[in-house]
Amino acid sequence: MRKRSEDSQKVFARILIGIIVSTVATLLVASTILYVNYNRIALRQVYRTDMNGLTQTSREVSKMTETAKSLSYQIYQDYTISALLLYSNPSIYEITSAMEQLDNYRMSLPFIESIYVYNSKNDEFFISSNEVRNGQQSISEIDDQGITSILDRFHDYKPFVPIPRTYQVGSTEETQVSSYTYLCYDTINDNATLNYAVVVNIKDDWLSPNMNSADQPGKTFIINEQGQLLSDFSNRALMKDLSNETFMQPILENKEQSAYFTAEVDGIKSLITYTAPDNLGWRYVRITPYDLITSDIRNMRTHTVLFCIGLLIAGVFLSYLVSRKLYHPIDKVLVRMRVMEAERRGSLHLLRQDFLRGALQGRETVTGGMLEDRMKFYGSSVDVHRLTRLVLLRIDHFTDFSDTYRDEVQLIKYAMMNICTETADLYYHTEAVDMGSDLITLIFNDKVQDEADEHCAIEDLLRMMQAAVMTHLRCSISFTIGPVEDSLENSIASYTRSAEASLHRLFMGPGCLIYTSDIMAYHAKEYAFPVGKERQLIDCLMTGKTGEAKQVYADIVSETATYPFTVFQLALSHLTMTLNHVRNTLKKNNQLTLESISDRSMLPIHDAEDLSEVHAHFYRMFDELGSKVEEKRTLKHEELIRKINCIIERDYADTNLCLTSIADELAMSPIYVSRLYKQLTLKGLTDVINETRIAKAQFLLIETENSVADIAEQTGFTNSSYFYRMFKKFNGVTPNDYRRKELHSEL
Repeated sequence: MRKRSEDSQKVFARILIGIIVSTVATLLVASTILYVNYNRIALRQVYRTDMNGLTQTSREVSKMTETAKSLSYQIYQDYTISALLLYSNPSIYEITSAMEQLDNYRMSLPFIESIYVYNSKNDEFFISSNEVRNGQQSISEIDDQGITSILDRFHDYKPFVPIPRTYQVGSTEETQVSSYTYLCYDTINDNATLNYAVVVNIKDDWLSPNMNSADQPGKTFIINEQGQLLSDFSNRALMKDLSNETFMQPILENKEQSAYFTAEVDGIKSLITYTAPDNLGWRYVRITPYDLITSDIRNMRTHTVLFCIGLLIAGVFLSYLVSRKLYHPIDKVLVRMRVMEAERRGSLHLLRQDFLRGALQGRETVTGGMLEDRMKFYGSSVDVHRLTRLVLLRIDHFTDFSDTYRDEVQLIKYAMMNICTETADLYYHTEAVDMGSDLITLIFNDKVQDEADEHCAIEDLLRMMQAAVMTHLRCSISFTIGPVEDSLENSIASYTRSAEASLHRLFMGPGCLIYTSDIMAYHAKEYAFPVGKERQLIDCLMTGKTGEAKQVYADIVSETATYPFTVFQLALSHLTMTLNHVRNTLKKNNQLTLESISDRSMLPIHDAEDLSEVHAHFYRMFDELGSKVEEKRTLKHEELIRKINCIIERDYADTNLCLTSIADELAMSPIYVSRLYKQLTLKGLTDVINETRIAKAQFLLIETENSVADIAEQTGFTNSSYFYRMFKKFNGVTPNDYRRKELHSEL
């Protein structure tokens, strides 16, 4: 008994010592490893964060360039503004109309500082600006003298490449302006002489909120390949040469890659993150103070040491208690572990869904190794290193779908996901991810590497899914087919492109199959807005030809189907601006009661599932405009008929009264007056004149004793025989017989 007790004590002592030693060793090793790697991990994390920010800034610059390019093309091709570009002496009316149009372009994009239109024939600038310097300035008097030197050396600048510059504006009180200038020019004589140019100046502070936002530490700036500063950075002036500064040397030496390093900047040790040159040759650099990055690490180190000491003390005490309590029933622990394992398996599906959703939407930063570990942890059968394809499923007519199923929408979507995964199970390891709204992402992962020939054709498989969903759920679905990638990580990276391609369901209709590669190929095409059709649309709307206007509009929209979706959005935006211009013109010229089109009255494009919905929205506005024009035209026609009748009633006795005299008095074409009068009254104008004269003659025959010849002269007839013939034509009897008959009846 004593031996057992001694053995038990030895076991307890060994257990206690083993737990204590293991705890101490674990804490020491873990703390050492964590301390050594904290800085490295923090630097990499900050680098990734900074690189994401710099990439976003690069996208903003690209977006700014594309916007300036699109706007310059629109101005360049605008019929109204062409008078400023091409005419040597445009009239004041042409200048006024063109400047209004130019102001509309500038005000449509709030980040534009100013727009210049230069005509070399008269050396004049036409300026639209947020400041009071709007209007016309000669090349010798223009306050922005910097633009003249640019135009003098226009061969040194590529069109639509931003030119950072700082210049003075204002005639009385000069103001310094910094902006990015985009140049669109046309030349003659083999590019030897500048013909005309369109200059768009975009405010430099438009990028500042994205480059140096308050929630991100450090400073961001832009340089070109020569090391010249292209944005605001500390107290350094724009276009300052930074190539001589020490911290710039590694950046300029590494001409092709993005990277990071630590160095002193202005006497402060900093983390320097920089990108590879973009298509403009620009590089984006972020300077983050090193102390700011490592301050949390130092605090963490102190807290970790204190925590380890406390944990060590508590561990010694708990180790003693645990070693004393080892005789408690082990089966209770095992039962509890089985319960916990069951709960874990039940939650894995939801955890896997949330992780994949976050990865696809960019909320989760994943790498190959991390992605593989997470997928294994969540129990997925997908092999991250095998061929993978993303297919985006969209539920057609989702509004009706939601109204039909109401509270059961999530349940029906879950059933839809099960149908798709079971249908594809023979050929692929499949994951279905609910992305919210009408979108579900299917991840197809090859079961056997390099045996794609044994797989069912993807189109046949998706058609089977569509048929199964329609049979069981009575619901139509569309698919967007992404490219086959060599790993799950690359497929996740392609999600954004597939999501953009899925928007083309608007053109292809419900139940379509869209290939992402086909839609991405549209990006290689240059789109030019059909200005000629726009003018035709304006003419139709101004003249009330609603049917023709609808056809022209539909042609313009249908042409965007083979371009990126942003082209469709820009085309609709341009058409909206055109429609607004027409409404304002009609309102001004014809006193029509029309309200301008506001953003709230526009159709949310992403809510439309079919092009007919977009057409219906615009057609309603066309019909409203047409009805207003027709109503105004009807009132004008009624007033014109009243004037003509008054002229006939007034001048019936004038032998010269005829169609030509009436048209001359109205300052209108005789043919137009005759045709319009006939259309509106169903009577010829000459017949109405003769009817009026005969009616007056009937009155004179009864009420006076004048001779028939006198009465014919008094009622505008040139001779008695013609009067006799007209009178008999209208009354069936001669004037004398008519007088005798009427006088006899009175007796």
